[in-house]
Amino acid sequence: MTGDLFGPNGFAAVFAFIAWSLAALGMGRLTAARRMGKLRRHAVALLVLIGAATLLSAAKIAIGWALWPSGWWPPRNGMALQIPLLVVPAALVLAFTVPGLWRLARDRQGNPDERVDAAARSRAAEPRFVVPVQAAMWGAGTLVYFIGFTAVPLGAPDMAVPVLLAAAVVAVLAIRQHGRWKEAGRGDEVQPGRLKRFVRASFTLVAVAVGCASLMAMASKNSRHPDRMSMMAGEMDFGGGVIPAAYAYAAGHSAHHGHGAGDVVEPISVLDLAGPRDGVPDKRFVLTAEEKEVRLGSGAVVRAWTYNGTIPGPELRVRQGDLVEVTLTNRNIADGVTIHWHGLNVPNREDGVAGVTQDAVMPGESYTYRFRAEQRGTYWYHTHQRSYEGVGKGLFGALIVEPRDEEPAETTDMTVAAHYWRTEGSRFPVFALGDADTPVRRRVAAGERVRLRLINTEGDPVIFRVAGTPFRVAAIDGNEVNEPTDLENVALQVAGGGRYDVVFAMPERPVLLVAEGFEGGVAEMVLDGDGTGPLPEVIEGPLFDPAAYGSPAPLPFDPDAPFDRRFVMEFDSKLGFYDGAFKLSYTINGRLFPETPMLMVEEGDLVEVTFINRSAAHHPMHPHGHHMLVLERNGRPVTGSPWLTDTLNVGPGETYRVAFLADNPGIWMDHCHNLQHASVGMTMHLAYVGVTTPFEIGRLSANHPE
Repeated sequence: MTGDLFGPNGFAAVFAFIAWSLAALGMGRLTAARRMGKLRRHAVALLVLIGAATLLSAAKIAIGWALWPSGWWPPRNGMALQIPLLVVPAALVLAFTVPGLWRLARDRQGNPDERVDAAARSRAAEPRFVVPVQAAMWGAGTLVYFIGFTAVPLGAPDMAVPVLLAAAVVAVLAIRQHGRWKEAGRGDEVQPGRLKRFVRASFTLVAVAVGCASLMAMASKNSRHPDRMSMMAGEMDFGGGVIPAAYAYAAGHSAHHGHGAGDVVEPISVLDLAGPRDGVPDKRFVLTAEEKEVRLGSGAVVRAWTYNGTIPGPELRVRQGDLVEVTLTNRNIADGVTIHWHGLNVPNREDGVAGVTQDAVMPGESYTYRFRAEQRGTYWYHTHQRSYEGVGKGLFGALIVEPRDEEPAETTDMTVAAHYWRTEGSRFPVFALGDADTPVRRRVAAGERVRLRLINTEGDPVIFRVAGTPFRVAAIDGNEVNEPTDLENVALQVAGGGRYDVVFAMPERPVLLVAEGFEGGVAEMVLDGDGTGPLPEVIEGPLFDPAAYGSPAPLPFDPDAPFDRRFVMEFDSKLGFYDGAFKLSYTINGRLFPETPMLMVEEGDLVEVTFINRSAAHHPMHPHGHHMLVLERNGRPVTGSPWLTDTLNVGPGETYRVAFLADNPGIWMDHCHNLQHASVGMTMHLAYVGVTTPFEIGRLSANHPE
């Protein structure tokens, strides 16, 4: 994995580079030794240092191969480059440098205080003796560059240029060392003094520093986003399918023959893809966004951004099929707000993404959303204007769509939202269930049917554990599981933005719900009848596997039918400038937004997407407006209930193959729902052919969706 700079692979590479750099510096200073004793001690130290560098290089190669996902071609992220960059130089060091140092270290003849003569100095400066160590240093440094500053997939130039540059530098060093070798054999009278060496080194360092500063300033400037840009301005990826004639020229292709190839694309605006404008709504809500100090259960103060003054915002409950109207008013959130209905497939105009489907609602303004809630289940809503900051500060709440024609089977129905809060006077975030950062108790009579709606509002996974009773996972991301079975001592890993519905019959004894945050912290909820009785023991069992849970059932479409579009999304990370600032960014197919291409589909297309995570982070992928059917995980088919999800956690090294039916026209965000990752480039769009938007994003607009 190339993005593992801060994991074992990256650390081994960095420390190998440091060790080889110190060894190269030491090899260059061998000729500065004036006495034979010092020369021998210097040789011994270099042998130890080279031994450590060799072991670190071997460890880096071993770790890299151990972490390497099976069946993936190594050169796709430069894995095979370890041979020319590390293995070959290290072999030359062992063949030429180590024997020479060994001879110097074992040379006990003569007085240690004897001056180093020209012959010994010449041997210490011989190019084949010194240059292999310098080559190993540059090779290790180039691998650090590949690990930290590039992202998969690597094109031929991405792989070739750094290697050729390293080879060119080593060639220059070899020529330079050849001159030093000749100089070293001429005697003491022509050897450069300390002042000359200092001036030479200082000049080199200043030149390198000026060059690096210039390159960084240029990279920072080039990385800045346009002041204004449209979501339609980027490259288009048609997934190997039909490219309509109107797009063929712009896309640099000839239109394929077949359906759609010669069609005239009639543009339609996202403004025309709205929910029902007429009719009396079945449910009407008013949400007012405002900045406000709110206290958690412990009394800790949060300077929150709220809907209706609470954190989380009010729970919205509707019936399946209801016409819902929500009016959003911004009282004093200076950056603006929107409402996105996470997981609910509303018409595109109602999606609530600033700069894509609407302008941000600024202070003093209002905006009204109207849609029919066609899907039953657990969903949530949150701002999609500066969403990383806004959701973090509290602009979110639960949206529950109850079944259309039946009463809920459960008599106790509770929503539990896990969230980290930043409180006044604390350096670290506080993990809580809703606004409860201390254990809470809820009274539930024995025998009652309980449904816990677990929502992870964070970007990283949250682990939920239920102790004291068998339970079932009744729904995943609002989608009912077919024939769920009882579970005990199983950990539920809920993706960032994801939801699990857990059901059970309340026993006579207490039931304990424990949530564990990815960044540390534990939150608890106790359910009991009378407030007495010992708490059950929490047993840390295996992770719940949704791919093998429940029973097969009819699918919403035939996954064996020919796919109209096939897309591959490879995730990685890299260090570098993004929008003018140096950051650790997360890439899709080696690119950062706005350079990530739009996935182009036509209504009715059957679409396959393969997610490949080569980074060391979790990426909960969330396509707006659509649910994905998970077909395979790590090459193995899903065998249980149909796994339909709108937020799929793709863990480090994992590969998923999913499919969806393009049945909701619009321009939809398709991004990592770790909103910090999305804010540094891990964003793209799913766009239907012919759909346009009048909205823009950028510094000179008010719209900043991430």
